[in-house]
Amino acid sequence: MLMKVYAESARQAGEAEDTRLQRRRLPRKRGIICSLVVAAAALALLFARLQWLDGRSQKPETRGDLSARYEETQVEFQGETYRLRSNLTAILFLGIDQAAREPGEADGRSGGNADFLRLVVVDSNEKTVSQIQIDRDTVAMAPTLNLIGQRTDAQPMQIALSHSYGDGKNESCELTVEAVSGLLLDIPIPYYAALNLDGIEALNDFVGGVTVTVEDDFSGIDPAMVQGTSMRLIGKQAETFVRNRRDLPVGTNEARMARQQAYLTGLIEIIQENLKQDKEYIGRLFDALSPYLVTNLSRAQMVNTAWKARDYGQQPLRVIPGSRRIGGTGYAEFIPDEEALRQIILSVFYRKL
Repeated sequence: MLMKVYAESARQAGEAEDTRLQRRRLPRKRGIICSLVVAAAALALLFARLQWLDGRSQKPETRGDLSARYEETQVEFQGETYRLRSNLTAILFLGIDQAAREPGEADGRSGGNADFLRLVVVDSNEKTVSQIQIDRDTVAMAPTLNLIGQRTDAQPMQIALSHSYGDGKNESCELTVEAVSGLLLDIPIPYYAALNLDGIEALNDFVGGVTVTVEDDFSGIDPAMVQGTSMRLIGKQAETFVRNRRDLPVGTNEARMARQQAYLTGLIEIIQENLKQDKEYIGRLFDALSPYLVTNLSRAQMVNTAWKARDYGQQPLRVIPGSRRIGGTGYAEFIPDEEALRQIILSVFYRKL
């Protein structure tokens, strides 16, 4: 049974003062003493208020994020008590299997599939970056829209299909975020960044190409991409490497995710090396990808998050275990192991007391 792991708590602060004049006249000396006491109390209150405001300016409350305001949230699991970590930032990265849609093209039912899904969690307290790999074939409850764009009941489907509903842009991303959050036991995911198909080449060429070992034979698509070759991917080769699977001997999404991880490992190394020397490197990358990117992160948020995490420890990739089958529709389905999934969520988002 899925457990509800998140409960928001809001802290409210307020001060009220009700001073009533005494009806009878105080002796002059006593009145002076009272006035001094009141003035001292007022000064003390003002000083405390200024200190509180200064504290907020030094450590502002994070909004729309996995932050300190949730730190008192606790859950029980297998006799152990866990408390939600504070100062986490969760971003869902998506790779969409179609090019950018022009305004007016969206029909609410063909926004493209999210063939790549990766949840990245930055822990500012522990100074770590965790990643949770999500198989696009994972069966999850996903929100849907009818033909006139109205929300309907959530349906079980490949999680990649959740993005096909909506406008192909922010609405589609929000539907996928909701599906992924539900899969992860309702962990809120405040941010997303989706790169469409044309953006793969732009990303790869911006970093100057990524070197990989070609474990599958792509020579039927590109004569240079022979099995066993170590090469720097240029142009369309990057898209071929991370996306193609239908023309290969092993065409499973599992094999494709292994290639995607190999590519990302090389890509992240290049970005980290450049970022150590130039804070604005991420900003220029963001600008280069903007025509192909749908995100609710601002340029400043992306730059600041990447800069803050540039020296953080990279945790091992979390891969959700489970079983595979061919569903009733004839397509592959991945069924996550619920207990293993729960353990991953606890290890990334919680600490044991």
